[in-house]
Amino acid sequence: MNLPTIIIAAVIAAAFIAIIAKSIKNMKEGKSSCASSCGSCSGCSSCGCTEMECPSQKKI
Repeated sequence: MNLPTIIIAAVIAAAFIAIIAKSIKNMKEGKSSCASSCGSCSGCSSCGCTEMECPSQKKI
């Protein structure tokens, strides 16, 4: 491998690690991973929405 390849690989790895770390931090803080409202989230059971926020999880 030459130096530019190593540098590019390191930058990509750092970005990937930063994204994962941010996701873990948000999960520990109880923040939802939904981009907007949980009402439009099709995977509410796995995105971190509470039962009150997620229409598909509400008991009828």
